[in-house]
Amino acid sequence: MGFLLSKLLPLAVYPLGLALMLQILGLVWRRRRWGPWLAGAGMVLLWLGSMPVISRQLAWRLEEKAVLLTPAVLPQADAVVVLGGGMVPPLPPRRQVEVNGAGDRLLTGIDLMDQGLAPWLIVSGGEGANFTAHHPASTQAQSAADLAGRLGVPADRLLVSGQGRNTAEEAVALNRLAQDQQWQSVLLVTSATHLPRSVATFRRLTGLTIIPVACDFQLPTRELFGRPTFSSVLHDVLPNSQALNLTSLTMKESLGGLVYRMRGWN
Repeated sequence: MGFLLSKLLPLAVYPLGLALMLQILGLVWRRRRWGPWLAGAGMVLLWLGSMPVISRQLAWRLEEKAVLLTPAVLPQADAVVVLGGGMVPPLPPRRQVEVNGAGDRLLTGIDLMDQGLAPWLIVSGGEGANFTAHHPASTQAQSAADLAGRLGVPADRLLVSGQGRNTAEEAVALNRLAQDQQWQSVLLVTSATHLPRSVATFRRLTGLTIIPVACDFQLPTRELFGRPTFSSVLHDVLPNSQALNLTSLTMKESLGGLVYRMRGWN
């Protein structure tokens, strides 16, 4: 139940959920003085959360931290750990495992192995936020392992850690595995927006030396984004579904970091 609530309750805090709740309350209390104000606040919140200029600033704040955390020259480690995410299970009509943007995690992890930076590849991640009963989908870790094998990773160099449903559980599962293997250090691969929270969590919950590796960047650096034009400024202030999704993603990480600090996980 705790895991279920941890996945569902934040939906009411993200811009879309909170904006809709405020507008519903505004309709329910429309005859009261504050009713229209609540509905208006919901519309303003939804618009702000959907503005590309705002979503970019929120994403840059996390991704710039990720760049600072990732060493310019990566050292060797005992294993490469790829956190769960980006895998789409091979359920019909799909013929095989497919990937979304976060699939860069696995590709980056395999590349680090190919560079000779670690002898082991660990793919992590449980079922995540799947709330249906008897769902046939494999775990994120198993899907990643299947794809890694097809991409040439030897089976005797690949380990699956599919118990963790969130970042903290992934860290605990990795710590048990690392103790069994007597590892001292790992290269931790995850999306740039997720890296600051995951690094803090793994350093808190494991006894390993954590070497962060960021990938799956949502944006180029500020310097390379380009100079504004009239068209770009207009686009930046108009609501956009992609911007809303990016705002929600960054809020998820900020809210998750706060909750993890309160629970002593980072």
